[in-house]
Amino acid sequence: MHNALDSMLNYLGLRRLREFLRRVKLYIQITHAEDILRRYFVMNAFDGAMTSLGIVVGSAVANVPDIRFIVGAILGGTMAMGLSGSLGTYMTERAERLRDVKDLENAMLTNLENSLHAKASRAVSIVAALVDGLAPMITSAITVIPLVVCALLGMSVLQAVSASVAASLVSMFLLGMYLGRIGKDRLLISGLKMLAAGGGVTLLALLLRAL
Repeated sequence: MHNALDSMLNYLGLRRLREFLRRVKLYIQITHAEDILRRYFVMNAFDGAMTSLGIVVGSAVANVPDIRFIVGAILGGTMAMGLSGSLGTYMTERAERLRDVKDLENAMLTNLENSLHAKASRAVSIVAALVDGLAPMITSAITVIPLVVCALLGMSVLQAVSASVAASLVSMFLLGMYLGRIGKDRLLISGLKMLAAGGGVTLLALLLRAL
């Protein structure tokens, strides 16, 4: 039965994926990187949501006539944010992890270049860069999807913007709840705090339009 299961996983290519994910999890545990990866994800996911929301609301204030322009602006900004964030995070984490390995080598008076700890440090630098780059893209995608759907359905720019703003605010609320779960705080209150930040941006843009 076990051999049959392994054969099926090999056929589907899932066994290698499972082993890869287990190894990544081990590397994260070895380097104690869980906390910093969570911070990278939340901070950059919030940045992506806030940036996308700002573009959408700003486009509405400026009376942008075509939904495609809004989508293009969000995608361009998010890709630039993700790429720069990934490169910066990789270089920073690589330097920090390399220093840790060197300090450990000096303390142990041995070469750790091919050790499990050194491999874990190199892998975690890449994982951190991916988390940093992908986080804003995820929340931006949540903002973009309603725009694309509304465009395909032939809906107005105002309807598309309203749906996109709602989706963006929901993503911020969920991020806040996630932070509340991490901090063992009240989920609803934590979510509302994050939602208030996004709502403040929207309200400010609307007030500027009124002026």
